[in-house]
Amino acid sequence: MALRLPAPKAAEFAIASIGCGYDITADLRLKYRKGGAKESRLIEIDEGGGREIVLPGGISIPNVSKSIKCDKGERTRFRSDVLHSSRHCDH
Repeated sequence: MALRLPAPKAAEFAIASIGCGYDITADLRLKYRKGGAKESRLIEIDEGGGREIVLPGGISIPNVSKSIKCDKGERTRFRSDVLHSSRHCDH
């Protein structure tokens, strides 16, 4: 069963999971990450000088390392290209 959290808490949990390892033979879900302590990360993240980061959807997370960035990526779809049935018949 999936871990159900409010969006801001889920975002904080996901950001805290950056750099943690996973046992791919077991499960890749965030709740099964290895470690979790800042000292046990597989990559080095500068923890000094945290800042607020705003995620798509207006979710704001405080005290995020400057090493972690968030952008819209190469392709983010905010609206579906599905046509209504009347327009679909015209094409």
